[in-house]
Amino acid sequence: MNSINSIKKIKIDAKSKSYDLLIGRDQLANIGQIILDNIPNSRGTKLCIVTDRNVDSIYSDQVMESLTKAGYKPTKYIIEPGEASKDLANYKAIIDHMSEAEMTRQDMVLALGGGLVGDLAGFCAATYQRGIGLVQVPTSLLAMIDSSVGGKTAINTGHGKNQIGTFYQPDLVVCDIESLKSLGDLDWSSGMGEMLKYAVLDKSLDIEKIASRSDLGALIENICKAISIKAKYVLADEFDKGQRQALNLGHTLGHAIEKLSDYKLRHGQAVAMGLNLVSRYAVARGMMKFSDLITISMALDKAGLDINCPYDMDQLIDLIRVDKKRQGDKINLVIPRTLGDCQIVETDIDDLASFDTRPVNTRDIRSGLLGEKLSHSKSLELHARLGDYDYQLYEITKDKIDSYMENYPLDCSNVTIPYKQTLVKYCDDLSHRAQSIGAVNTIVRLGDGSLYGDNTDYYGFSKMVEGLGLEVKDKYVLILGSGGASLTVKAYMEDMGAGTIVTVSRRGQDNYDNLDRHHEKANIIVNTTPLGMYPHVDKAPLELAGFKRLEAVLDLIYNPEETRLISQAKSLGIRTINGMTMLEEQARLASFIFKQKI
Repeated sequence: MNSINSIKKIKIDAKSKSYDLLIGRDQLANIGQIILDNIPNSRGTKLCIVTDRNVDSIYSDQVMESLTKAGYKPTKYIIEPGEASKDLANYKAIIDHMSEAEMTRQDMVLALGGGLVGDLAGFCAATYQRGIGLVQVPTSLLAMIDSSVGGKTAINTGHGKNQIGTFYQPDLVVCDIESLKSLGDLDWSSGMGEMLKYAVLDKSLDIEKIASRSDLGALIENICKAISIKAKYVLADEFDKGQRQALNLGHTLGHAIEKLSDYKLRHGQAVAMGLNLVSRYAVARGMMKFSDLITISMALDKAGLDINCPYDMDQLIDLIRVDKKRQGDKINLVIPRTLGDCQIVETDIDDLASFDTRPVNTRDIRSGLLGEKLSHSKSLELHARLGDYDYQLYEITKDKIDSYMENYPLDCSNVTIPYKQTLVKYCDDLSHRAQSIGAVNTIVRLGDGSLYGDNTDYYGFSKMVEGLGLEVKDKYVLILGSGGASLTVKAYMEDMGAGTIVTVSRRGQDNYDNLDRHHEKANIIVNTTPLGMYPHVDKAPLELAGFKRLEAVLDLIYNPEETRLISQAKSLGIRTINGMTMLEEQARLASFIFKQKI
C-alpha cells in the first residue's frame, strides 16, 4: 500500500451486513459511479444527502453533480455545524424531508461530513421505514477512522451524548483523503485524538510514528491501520457486549469532559484528555508504568492536543453516575496496562472519584541539574522560562554520586556529564529510549518513591538535525566521543538509516591517531566531547582540512556559540550547527515530563 493514488479497500464482514470501505483520492467527484459499482443490488434512485453548512459549501455541488450524472435523484438537508444539531428536532426534520420526497426502503441516505453528521444521518437511515440504504462519506479524520465504521448511530438528549441510538451498518463507506485538506487545526487535532487511541490499543499502529498531515502516503497507511484495528473489535463484538467496549478507551471520562465544556471542545480533544486522565489513574493505582504514560502524553502533546483536564473529578463523576455503561456503583473503565494491552476493568466509581484530575503543583517540585562541573550551564536560565518549579545546579563529585543517588533528595532532575550512563542503574523504570540507549538525562521521583529515567537528548538531537535540514540516510557518520551523548547520537543515526556510523574515542579501534582512514568517506561529523567548551575555547577534537566529502558538522557544545570546530567548518564552506537547539529542545521535553509527575 505505498501508492497514494490507488484506492485501498477494506472489507468489513459484520454479522448483520458485509460492506466495503474505500480510501483514496478524488473520490467525491466520482461518488455516483462509485455507489453504482459498489452497491450493485441497490434499486432506488432517490438519495437524501445530510450534511452541515460548512461541508455543504465546499463539497455538495460536486457530489450532487456526480450523483445526478449517475442517474440518482438527490435531495439535500443541511444542518448547522456543532453538537447541538445532533438532536431530536433535526432528526424529525430529516425524517419529514425524506417523507416529503416520497423516499422508499429502496432509496438511500448519504452522510456527507464529520462524525456528527454520520451519527445523525445513520440514525435517520436506521429508523426511516425500519431501515433504508446508507452510504457514509466522512470528510474529517475523526469520522474516517471512527464513527463511519462499526454501525453505531445516535442522537443526543438534554441528559447526555448518544442517549438514543441503534446499531446499523452502512452499505458503503467512501473516504476521500483530499477532503482532509480543508480541515482546520482543531478538527485535525481532534481526529488525532482518536488516532492515538488506536495506537494505545494496538501496537500495529506505532504511536511514535503517526504521520503528519503533509505526508499523504504515510497518512493513508495510518488511516488504514486505524480502521483495521477498529474493524477487528467490531467484527468480534458487533453489538458492544464485550471486547468492543475497549474502543471506549478515553471515552468514559472524555464524554463527561465534552459535555461539561458544553461541546465547545471537539470530541477528539475531550477523548485525548480522557485518555491522559485514565492513564494517570492507571499509574496511580499501579496498573501501568509511568514510562507508558509519558509515551502517551508526549504523543498527544506532539499532535497539538491539550492533555490537562480543566474540570475537577467531582464534576466528571456527576456525569459518570448517569453514564449508560454504569452498573450500580461501578463502571467498566478501559485501562491501558501498557501500549497494546488495554483491559476492561470494573471500577468502583467512588475510587475513581478520589483521584485528583489536576496535574502536580509545579511550585512544589524541587528539581535541578546533576553533574560534575556546571559553571558553564544554561539550564537555570532555560528552566526558569519553562516552569515555575524550583531548579538549582548540583555539582557532585564522582566519589559522592552513589551516596547522593541512594538518598535522592529531589523530585526531578536533569543529568549531564559524566553521569548519564552511571545513573541508569538507579532507575526503577526507564523509557524505551533510555533503555535502548543505556543513558538517562532526566529523572523523576514518583509518589511511591521509585525513580523513572528518560533520555530527552534523543529528541533534542533530532531537532538539531532538522534545524540543519540534514539528510542522514545512507551517509557516512563520524561520532566524536563515547559517552552518554555519543550513544544517543548513534541511536538516532541508526534509526534514520545512516549508512556507516563510526564512533571515535581516545583508545578504541577508531581513534584520533587514525582519523585519516575516514578522510575520503566521512559525510557528517558530530562532536559529543567537551573539547572546545568554555573556558577551553582554543581546543578542537580534530582538524577538518583532510576531509574531502564532508557535508555537515554538528557540535553539541553551546558555549561558546561558535567553537573552533565550527569555525573550521565555516571556513571550508561546510554546513554547521551548535548544540543550543538540542539543549533547548531536550529541556522543553524534560520540563514536560517533570509536569506529568504523579
